[in-house]
Amino acid sequence: MSWFEYSQCVLNKVDFDRRLFRKELRKLMQWLSPLERLQLLQWCRQQVKRKKRLQTSH
Repeated sequence: MSWFEYSQCVLNKVDFDRRLFRKELRKLMQWLSPLERLQLLQWCRQQVKRKKRLQTSH
């Protein structure tokens, strides 16, 4: 399992809490290559669109 795949697994497990999701995302970004960071950010944007609980309420 790559760091990218591991990151997705972790974030999927904590997506019930927006703060925890953000905290884990920050930690995981340290371990990824620049390309993987971009891929993970794109993946996160898709997740936020799909999962309303990750969206900020304004």
